[in-house]
Amino acid sequence: MISRIIPPLKLTALICGLWLLSNVTTSLAGMVEMISDSEIAALDARFQDYYANFQQANSKADQKLTPPPPRFKQLSKFEHALQTLNHNGQHSDARALITRNLELIKDNIDTPTTHAVVTQLLAQNALTPALELLQQAENESNKVILSNIRYAFAHYYLTQRAWHKTLQHLDGIIADLVSEDAHYALLIKGVALQQLKRHREAISIYEKIPNTSTYYSYAILNKATAYIRQDWWSDAHIVIREILQQQKGTISTEMENRLYVVLGYSLLRKEYFRDARDIFRKVSLESQYTNRALLGIALAAINQNDHVGALNVINILQEKAEYDLPSEESHLLLAYIYSELEQHLTASGSYNQAIAHYTQRIQNIETLLGSADLLNRDVATLDDDYLLHIGGYVLNLMDHYPASFLHNYVALREHKQHLNTQKAPAEFDKLYRDYQATLNRIVHDLLSQKISHLNSYIDQSRYGLARVYDNSLLE
Repeated sequence: MISRIIPPLKLTALICGLWLLSNVTTSLAGMVEMISDSEIAALDARFQDYYANFQQANSKADQKLTPPPPRFKQLSKFEHALQTLNHNGQHSDARALITRNLELIKDNIDTPTTHAVVTQLLAQNALTPALELLQQAENESNKVILSNIRYAFAHYYLTQRAWHKTLQHLDGIIADLVSEDAHYALLIKGVALQQLKRHREAISIYEKIPNTSTYYSYAILNKATAYIRQDWWSDAHIVIREILQQQKGTISTEMENRLYVVLGYSLLRKEYFRDARDIFRKVSLESQYTNRALLGIALAAINQNDHVGALNVINILQEKAEYDLPSEESHLLLAYIYSELEQHLTASGSYNQAIAHYTQRIQNIETLLGSADLLNRDVATLDDDYLLHIGGYVLNLMDHYPASFLHNYVALREHKQHLNTQKAPAEFDKLYRDYQATLNRIVHDLLSQKISHLNSYIDQSRYGLARVYDNSLLE
């Protein structure tokens, strides 16, 4: 039997988004025109239509795959074949095998296999066959099997940012799920409610997740975020401190670090600078949140007039030579600190160095944007976390686009390798080219947004340089 597939917590940016506050710069998101939701939806509709038509043609023995997937009469043999493909990472072949054996799965709709298959189809954004199985389950399956299938759909629609559909599929099913799935269902229900600005309802949902659950720390973090959105700062601080004290040793180190950073920036915003600084120091040195904590320490130190302490932290950030927001801001902060210390010559030199750094970074991105074959030449990986690695930069598409967009692109790229080129349908070539063109536009937009941020840093550096010059004249 196929082992149950529980949706992994890959959507950390969505499930428990880090609420980061910086007093230095504000986000320039929106300055660059993004691809519209309607464009992405239209592409997705074409993707679904293509695979539905392909499945129909394939079932009529108009074989476009080489070799064609087998059609089984026994569910156990189908399960074994699917397990083998999944184990070998042959996800495109696994999808083709499922669609070719869809009638067999329908005939066995009242088995746990259905939920596992639906979950796998939705993970690959194969919505049409998944909906066929959902409809069959609604007509013939028992309530527990149907609830588990709807649970898979709720998770899918969460990744699509379809908040209302997420809530619709969660309605009335939680009692039928095993405990950990039920807790995850409560978690994503809270997320959907928060995205709809229904923060108080979300808080009440998070409170239903017990402290013994794997998802308790995620619920607490989201609950704290909901409190902050309601401007209930003290409540947010209390719940974060409680979990850090009561659950220490039971939650992951990275979740602890995440909680410390959220709490630290919240304290910083409320001008509890000493407390914020102490909290930031608790973040592990090798964490993905280390640089954010270092920036928080520097900001707190500046507000405490401990400029020497701030300089030490800024130097650590600069030595890392990374491209994240804290590292970029460190160049501007360094010059600002020297100007506050009235070391005008050093401040002036630091502002000029910051301008040179940001200018070089812009030139590097512009060179990347000028690549004739940007995607094929420079894309390193497309990971499960929906991060696009290109030319040394990490672009998070989940900030702006549904997860299915990258899933579709990867599925088409894999599908292209398996098509019989002599029989490849013209609609596939057009669809694949349009996905490539859209992804290219997205990459250009996101890299251009980085240029906008860097230009803002340059403007602030020039302003700081002018102030240093004016102050030096007054002495």
